[in-house]
Amino acid sequence: MPRTPRKKSSSGVYHVMVRGINKQDIFQDKEDRIIFLKKLRTAKDHSKCKVYAYCLMSNHVHLLIAEGQESISQTMKRLGTAYAYWYNKKYNRVGHLFQGRFRSEPVNADSYLLTAVRYVHQNPVKAGIVLDCCDYPWSSYNEYINPEESARGIADTELVLDMAAGLKQFKDFHRDYDNISMIDIEADIRITDGHAKELIIQVLAGKTAVDILKMKKPDRNKLIRDLKALPGVSQKQIMEVTGLSRSIIQRA
Repeated sequence: MPRTPRKKSSSGVYHVMVRGINKQDIFQDKEDRIIFLKKLRTAKDHSKCKVYAYCLMSNHVHLLIAEGQESISQTMKRLGTAYAYWYNKKYNRVGHLFQGRFRSEPVNADSYLLTAVRYVHQNPVKAGIVLDCCDYPWSSYNEYINPEESARGIADTELVLDMAAGLKQFKDFHRDYDNISMIDIEADIRITDGHAKELIIQVLAGKTAVDILKMKKPDRNKLIRDLKALPGVSQKQIMEVTGLSRSIIQRA
């Protein structure tokens, strides 16, 4: 089956995601993450691209990149090849590290850029790893709020902070959530709405949205986490079946 042509961005800005082959982790320890960021900075310096946001999860990475002197495909190939070579050598492995070609979507409007940056930074919060973006050390969020303390120098923060109208507004903006849908790890898992509904109903065991909201918070959060752990079930499908708001589901 031929590959679908990559959608071109009129602005040159792309939201990119790469993931480990067979969903395996691509970072085993702190050193791996440090090396990936060094490779990212090297690829950025070579291509003269801009990196507006990044977030390193355990088995995938989100990037928000504006093309420079080479195409997004060339930049991502440079980054992926360099890191995979280093990783395979360290762990004495052979073969591909990443799952196929990277996924991307265009960010065509300047007004959408700020929202896309927030989406990338909120990944660890939505995954339940941390309670606040600032608590996660492997994203560009702290390069925005603590530029004098960051030695990475990877994120191009000026444009986004200008769009946010300042640092305080940038922080406030990141405390909110919205209903945007962007490429993510769950997008590669195919499951129908009907199948998802069956799985969710089994976990709910007759509970309605009203019943869930009446539960003690620890119990409610555990139930929601059980729903989020269902293989192939998206947060959107959980919202549609349970009637719960996105913010309640994300914060559980």
